[in-house]
Amino acid sequence: MMFVLVNPVSTGKALATAFREEGAECLHLYDASLRHAYDADSSPHTMVHEDLAKTLGVLKGLRPTAVIAASEYGVLLADALAAKLGLPHHRPEQAAARRDKELMVRALEQAGVPAARTGSVRDEAELIELLARWGGHPVMVKPRDSAGSDGCTISPDRETALAAFRAIVDRRNLMGEVNHDVLVQEFLTGTQYIVNTVSIGGRHLVSEVYAERIDHIDGAPVLRHIISRPQLDAAEAELVAYVLKCLDALGIQEGAAHTEVMLTPAGPRLVEVNSRVMGPSLAPDPYHAAFGYSHQHLVVERFLRPEEFALRLELPYTAARTVAKVFLRSDRPGVLLAVDGARILRRLPGFHSIDRLPAIGQPILDRYLTTGASGIAYLVHEDKHLLLNSLGVIHDLEDSGALYRLAEQS
Repeated sequence: MMFVLVNPVSTGKALATAFREEGAECLHLYDASLRHAYDADSSPHTMVHEDLAKTLGVLKGLRPTAVIAASEYGVLLADALAAKLGLPHHRPEQAAARRDKELMVRALEQAGVPAARTGSVRDEAELIELLARWGGHPVMVKPRDSAGSDGCTISPDRETALAAFRAIVDRRNLMGEVNHDVLVQEFLTGTQYIVNTVSIGGRHLVSEVYAERIDHIDGAPVLRHIISRPQLDAAEAELVAYVLKCLDALGIQEGAAHTEVMLTPAGPRLVEVNSRVMGPSLAPDPYHAAFGYSHQHLVVERFLRPEEFALRLELPYTAARTVAKVFLRSDRPGVLLAVDGARILRRLPGFHSIDRLPAIGQPILDRYLTTGASGIAYLVHEDKHLLLNSLGVIHDLEDSGALYRLAEQS
């Protein structure tokens, strides 16, 4: 069997590793815009996509079992290739809605699924008119199509919203695309959750549910940590049922999805669905310690052993342990001299591992993005309250400047 992994960057590398662990043969297909990743890939089978007809011709000769989006960059291309090859794929008519956040909301509305009030604007006049029509603040201003909290700004008034608009319109976003339109959305209050799923034939397996801690720093939402929910209360069960309706409305049928959703006083409201494995770090061991699997390994199971995977659909969602994932951050910009807080962090109850620590001598990258550029810490334990105490210590280290020792950047 041959599997085509489209743009295996970010956590797509973890997905590729999971396939390779089980001896599966994979072709790593890169869009021409990601040639730097193609050049750095040492896998035996790699290819650059430049022309759809040419790529389809090559793939037809290889007769792959599946074409899989291995990152956010691969979502649209993987869908198109899989559909044209007659392989498992999401519903083509919702393809654009699975990437464009405004179209995503419209698809929910059409399916009768409650959604946050959303609009897009191209210039300041349209923004002013929209704000006047809505008649309320705060609002969230963000790119229509990006990732990792890129460009997201909470705007408590018109002037802040205008400034946020000016900061991102016609600029290139994290996905490498220009923000010709800017999204404006009602600001949702409540607790934000993550629901990860893997689908087969339109049936969805809930693999993980997490509650998120999001702080608002300098007007931007900053994800501090996520913590899994081994058992769901009634409100969380309702939230998961809502997410499954969102997946159906967006035509999700095969493979991984990573959904962010807010539990508001009015009920669950979608933030966004991403039809690929969770990012930005999928070091598998902490997930296996908590759940007995990782998101990417479930995707591999779905495609390599579908009969075995289908048995999971009959089981209730539960987990033996709680896992917390901390998006480490510095209290200020600067060049990293030392990670003084690491020796404290590693001794905390429930500590499991640290992934992607920044390199000594390098500047700390954007502290507001949720790309894991400043490192990610994992905690795993049976006792959720013990983990919450350890999380408090970690955040105190970050906020006091005791985690990273920095020099001013010249």
